[in-house]
Parts: sequence; structure tokens; C-alpha cells
Amino acid sequence: MKTQLFQEYQAKVLKNQPDFIKDYQSVLKRVAASPAKYKGKPVEFLYQPMFLTKEDMGRFEEIINQLMVILNKVVHQYLKDEKFRQYFGFSPLLEKLILKDPGYGIDIPMGRFDVFYHQNGDFQFCELNADGSSGMTEARELENIILQSKALEPFKEQYQLEGFELFYSWVDALLTNYEDFSGGLEKPNVAIVDWLQGSPPSEFEEFKKAFEARGCATVIVDPRNLSYRNGQLYHEGFRIDCIYRRAVTWELIERQDEVQDLIQAYLEGNVCVVGPLRSQIIHNKIVFAILHDPVKTPFLTHKERAFVQAHIPFTTLFEQEDQEVVAYAIEHKDRMVLKPMDKYASQGVRIGKDFTLEQWQQIINEEAREDYLLQEFCCIPRLPMAMIKEEEVHFIENNYLLGLFVYNEKLQGVYTRTGTQNIIGSVVECYTVPNFVVQGK
Repeated sequence: MKTQLFQEYQAKVLKNQPDFIKDYQSVLKRVAASPAKYKGKPVEFLYQPMFLTKEDMGRFEEIINQLMVILNKVVHQYLKDEKFRQYFGFSPLLEKLILKDPGYGIDIPMGRFDVFYHQNGDFQFCELNADGSSGMTEARELENIILQSKALEPFKEQYQLEGFELFYSWVDALLTNYEDFSGGLEKPNVAIVDWLQGSPPSEFEEFKKAFEARGCATVIVDPRNLSYRNGQLYHEGFRIDCIYRRAVTWELIERQDEVQDLIQAYLEGNVCVVGPLRSQIIHNKIVFAILHDPVKTPFLTHKERAFVQAHIPFTTLFEQEDQEVVAYAIEHKDRMVLKPMDKYASQGVRIGKDFTLEQWQQIINEEAREDYLLQEFCCIPRLPMAMIKEEEVHFIENNYLLGLFVYNEKLQGVYTRTGTQNIIGSVVECYTVPNFVVQGK
């Protein structure tokens, strides 16, 4: 990341504040009218691009390639080693679903791997989201809208700005896996599956358009509304060949009685599900604790172990019965984070330095009672970013987190969120910003 690009942007904005603020109001309206929605409301964003370079993208590809080697080793060990499976503590049904061959060769077809990436190239992973990964619509719409804004006009005279294509590339990745599953080239009938309340999320509608543009009849459906008969899965009269699964694993397991038709069709190999249930192996945050335990991971090489130690925050199981771990969490409060093993959007995450000692002890006693991890607090990268307050532009230090979209084990794009608090997520203050790869003309 080149500091110079951010400094140039800041100088141009501050020099033309009235024009910037006027254009920001126009951008607000365009975002509100776009599909960039979160829970039905326009996504919160900053009129501040994240400027990336070709060198950054090369670094991200290198990071992902190294990580995927390690994660695939973990998955393969889980599949072949019963003792290793016990470290994850999955239920019998989830283990059965994970062990079921999905019918194609990619165990982790989609992921958004969230990383704290510093301007000097140092990085640490925050979490690995391989179960219902989202954010593509926000990323695309903000890139398209802000690329046409007045603030970037001077930049486009000097530089070539390139965003990321996240929809057709995913459709193509899914169809590659379906071709492997079916052994043929016929286009499948596709179902985008998640728990639905009211209208489907705008992101599902955008993916539906992309699937249909590739020639796939597509429906958006709640898993409770699927029926399995005569070896075929259906939604009403619509035969389903392939599922793009957005329903998260823990909820499928928790509500298994409501989705028996989907589970049976999957276990009998009569529907292609992308992503497979085995992606839960690396999605559950316990994988960080396992990776840091050399007794549990003798299959890692010295180089791979060094990668884990340098780039994955130290993590261990948090159990209230373990007085040594509890005492350590209290003594090192300002360096510690408590996280649920399998929640999303930062739910239940507690950062020690955000609380008094008394509050921290209360969290330990009352909240972190079951399925929690204790994790080292990462050094969070920061950048001054444009924020409009009381009709004035202020460049305020924001923490930022990059999400690296990975399709069929290849880097496909970047999704950036920012905020002034230590937690960057929808449960607290969180803004999305557009990403551009910048090259000189």
C-alpha cells in the first residue's frame, strides 16, 4: 500500500471541500438506490477508497496460496484421522455431513479470509469465513458508484483504477464444481439456499441474475421449503440440481428437524451443494487453536508452523474450569480477546482493553461459559479516512480490515470494512469502503 496515494486523495478533498460535500450527497442517494443493502437498509460507507497496488495483490495471492496449503492439510487430516476429528468437538450429524464426499475436488470452494494488513506488508488473520460468506454486492456497488464520483476524477487522469468482479466469477467457479460432480456440461437448475424472512437479501437477487445470465434457471429458497422425492430435490415443482449454500452450518445443525429433506438428499449424493459442509472444518474458529498446537498438527512442516506463528493470532480453548487459562486472561486483559467458536458479524466478541478489570471478570463469569476461545489481540492497522461531520470533511484515524475473497482456492477480490472502534463489524460501528487497484497510466 502506497501512503502517497492516500495523501494525494486527502489533499485533493481538503482543497475542494464544498464540491466534495456536494458530491457526497449525490453519492449517498445513488448508494441508497442501489442493491448495496444490509438487512434491508443502505449499507453504511465512507467516501474514501482503499488504494491497493499490483504489489499488494501479488502479496495477497502469495498469502492465500500459503494458507490454502495449510488448510487443505487440516481438512485431509480430519477426513482420515478419527482422533484428529475429536479435537473439533463436532456433533455426530455434522461429522457425518463433513465426511460425506461432496462429489467434486475442492473442499473450500468459497471463503472470505479477513486479514489485518499493514502498509508495510505485515499481516495477521482475524478469522476465516468459509460458511455463507457475503459482502460482494456492497463491494461491487460502492466501487461502481464511487469510481464515477468527482473525488476520483483527478485520480483517473493520472492513474488506472480497477475494481473486482465477484459475481460471474463465482458462478463460473460453482459451475466448474458442478461439472466435476455431474460428469457433464449440462447447465444445472440452481437454488440459492438460506433461511428467509420476508424478501430475499438483495445480494441473493444479484447472484440469481448472474446465474440466469449464464443459462442456469435459478430460485432463492428457504431450506425448510425443500422436498426430497424419488431421488430428486425440489422446491415446489422446480427440480434442484445444484445448491449455492448460504445457510450457515451451525443453524442447519441446530434446526436439523426442519431440513431433513436437504440433509437426506446431500447424504445420498443426489444434489450438488457448493459449499460443502466440510468447509466447517476451517470456518470454526477452533481451527486457530488447533493450528497453534504442535501435538495436534505434526503434519505441518517447519515452514508452515512458522507461518501459523507469525500470521495467525495465538488462540486457545477457554474453559472456566481451567483456572490457569482464566488467570492468564485476567492478568493479560489488555492483550486478550474472547470469541465464540462459531458466530458471525462479531457477535459475542469481547476485547479486553475495551473493558475495566471488573467488567472483564464479569464477562468471563457470565458470558464466556461455553464454546469460547481466548485469543491474542492483533495489532490493528489504521489510516486517516474521510468522514463528514457537521458539513465538514475530517480525516479521522480508522481501523481497517481487509476481506480476501477466495473462489476455488484462488484470490478473486477484496472487501474492506473500517471503524474507529476495536471491533470492526455490524454489531458496532462499521463502514464499507470501495477498493481499487491503482496503476500509473
